[in-house]
Amino acid sequence: MLGRLAGGGRPCGGFKAPTILMLWCYACGIAGTGYLPQLPGWWVWLGAWLGVWGLATLLCLVRPGLRQLLPLLLAACLGSGWALWSNQQALHDRLPLELHGSDFLLPVEISSLPERAAGRDPVDGPQDVRFVARVLGAPDMAGITRNMPGQELRLTWYRASPDFAARLRAGTHWLLPVRLKRPRGSVNPHSFDYEGWLLRQGIYATGYVRPRDATPRFLGRAPGIQVMRESLRDRLARQDPPRLELVQALLLGDRSGLRHRDKQLLRVTGTAHLVAISGLHVGMVAGFFALAAGLLCRVAGGAGWQLSPLVMGGAAILASLAYTLLAGAPLSAQRAMVMTAVFMLVLAWGRRTSAGLAYAVALALVLTLQPLAAFSPGFWLSFVAVGALLLAFCGRSGSRSRAGNDLAGGTVVEVTRLWAQKLWRGTLGLARGQWVVTLFLLVPSLLLFSGVSIAGFAVNLVAVPWIGIVILPLLMLGALLGESGAGALLIGLAGQQLDLLMEFLGLVGSLGAWQPLGFAGGPASLALCAVCLLLLALPNGIPGRHCGWLFAILLAAPLLFPEQREPRGLRLTVFDVGQGLAVLAGTGQAHLLYDTGPRSRSGWNAGAAIVSPYLLGEGIGSLDTVVVSHGDSDHSGGLADLLASVPAGQVRAPGTLAPRLGEAAGMPAARCQAGDTFHVGAARAEVLWPGDPSVSGEDNDHSCVVALYWRDLRILLAGDISARVESRLVDTYPSLGPFDLLVAPHHGSGSSSSRRFVDWASPRHVVFSAGFRHHFGHPHPKVVARYRASGARVYNTADSGALFFSWDGISREPNITFGRVNGKFWLNGPVKK
Repeated sequence: MLGRLAGGGRPCGGFKAPTILMLWCYACGIAGTGYLPQLPGWWVWLGAWLGVWGLATLLCLVRPGLRQLLPLLLAACLGSGWALWSNQQALHDRLPLELHGSDFLLPVEISSLPERAAGRDPVDGPQDVRFVARVLGAPDMAGITRNMPGQELRLTWYRASPDFAARLRAGTHWLLPVRLKRPRGSVNPHSFDYEGWLLRQGIYATGYVRPRDATPRFLGRAPGIQVMRESLRDRLARQDPPRLELVQALLLGDRSGLRHRDKQLLRVTGTAHLVAISGLHVGMVAGFFALAAGLLCRVAGGAGWQLSPLVMGGAAILASLAYTLLAGAPLSAQRAMVMTAVFMLVLAWGRRTSAGLAYAVALALVLTLQPLAAFSPGFWLSFVAVGALLLAFCGRSGSRSRAGNDLAGGTVVEVTRLWAQKLWRGTLGLARGQWVVTLFLLVPSLLLFSGVSIAGFAVNLVAVPWIGIVILPLLMLGALLGESGAGALLIGLAGQQLDLLMEFLGLVGSLGAWQPLGFAGGPASLALCAVCLLLLALPNGIPGRHCGWLFAILLAAPLLFPEQREPRGLRLTVFDVGQGLAVLAGTGQAHLLYDTGPRSRSGWNAGAAIVSPYLLGEGIGSLDTVVVSHGDSDHSGGLADLLASVPAGQVRAPGTLAPRLGEAAGMPAARCQAGDTFHVGAARAEVLWPGDPSVSGEDNDHSCVVALYWRDLRILLAGDISARVESRLVDTYPSLGPFDLLVAPHHGSGSSSSRRFVDWASPRHVVFSAGFRHHFGHPHPKVVARYRASGARVYNTADSGALFFSWDGISREPNITFGRVNGKFWLNGPVKK
């Protein structure tokens, strides 16, 4: 059976090795190594594998029938060894921590399409420009930076002058004064792993240009694929087709021009994959050119010229390669390119190779090229979708020769009937393929995006062929025709089709197509989902297939009729939002959010990128109360986008800030005023400050200070108050302390956390919400020492990632979980306490 599944093999140790299983073991060895919490040293790895290999050999001597496991074990050993070496190199090829925040004068080549965004100045003024640059040379600082030449940097030039911004183009060489930082990102459940993404992209360091240190110098320009991409982007801008930003996204992989509302629309309709360069696009391009080459072969055959079947596969591979390079060769496109090449070769030698073997080869090659690809959502989406299609259509083969004979010898009526039958079968096949892919992507969608698109099946049934059969060919042909009028006409037609497609998606999105769902099930639920989908996707005629509907009903019941069981105890989460603050407190089904995190100049904000994904991922569909401590953007920047996805019962803010936030949020907002109380489930919240309702709410000392009480526990959320307000609190509430948990005022600034306040609060646990080695220097070392001297345990989100405290009501000591200790070797590290 194994030999038949593998589609052949070769002798190994006196038996026929199952090739597919060996490839799967090799791939699992690579992927499994990436999930280790820490990478072992080479001696540890070698010792472990020698021990396993010795035990396996001993078992094979005792039970000769187990010899077939030895090649599988060898394949897994080779995969894990390759992954261990590659991952250790990836960790090594990062800026040393001792150079974090250091300044350099580096010759670089811009190796990506620069992303330009207007800053605070007018559109024709300075711009923020983000780009990837390859280091051409670096000073040897005691041997530390010897490996810097050739490395990739992700840089931002803030407020670049129009002259410099216009000259920052792909392929140009510059001498830039830069400040570099070790790749670092915030760590929160259900949110984007920026640090892991940088590691997979091979980014040596992040940073920004500092033109005040030295004048940047333009050194010239080198030809290359990036120059061609830049020229094509300029040509598209000159032609100015409808939906230019979508044209650039589909053709060049440049999504920097996409507006936030378009991204939201694509997400809620389940079509975000249509504008992200992935296997779908590469496969569509390959399929179109394979079809064109197949027609050419038929025409040549009719003329008496016999062309090799490799022509079709070669055309598809070359077209997909060109499209991958044109799109900037992102990892997702590289992965799709490998899969396309393998499957096209399978089609060329269809009688020699099984589809299962081709799938396993593609999986092994992709993981060999990028051992950490298993941490990319696109990896799972693409391989699950392809696997679903292979499973759904396995064993199906058309009687092409018979159909051809019928068409050749039949009447006009018969030919018409046969073509209608073929068209109908093709439509049914397309619908079934989309149905199977939709089924198989349900679980990844729940796990990765905390929701599903209710109309995703129907929408993709229209959008996928629309993109693949109409829009992408128009774009590719328009790009090939260059500056000619025909090229501009085709690009314009593609833009018009994209405009119509977005109008269609807007109509669907207005009907409420997205359903946020938190996947709270354990491994057993996940396994049951997999069995259910596997049964539903099996081809007709296989026994037990329809049992999948029974499993589907059993799985859907908890979603349609969720059990209203209230979680016990008090839970508090301090999000890792960098230099900002966002705290979630909850008892039972009630939740209070204190501050919403920062908003950057580029439009990124913690409300949409961190807080909202966490809430939806945990199954929290709404908030009872949102308190915005004051108007600084590092505390209030994420409010609008958060409320757009997670509604709140009420919003509270100090002074005149409340009505302004309420107007922006589209709902009434109450003023925070000392003495006010409200409830969060079984907990009671009391506002301690400010006492004057006429304050602006913008200053740090206007911060809304909230004390949270649950049973005999006390928690203090102090905003950004200074020592002056701290003294007022001590005088007004002399006996309020001690507190079980204190979120330190003003991120641990030296202007707050006075000795008198620390003695009054006497906290058991203190949390600083601050950025990693931020230039503000929070928390101040003297403040940290002051809290430690008072007996408090001190935590910093910059070191620990998100912090999770939970009390069960029995013990006064909380159960504490750290976001950075989550099983990913590039995140795990010592947590300072």
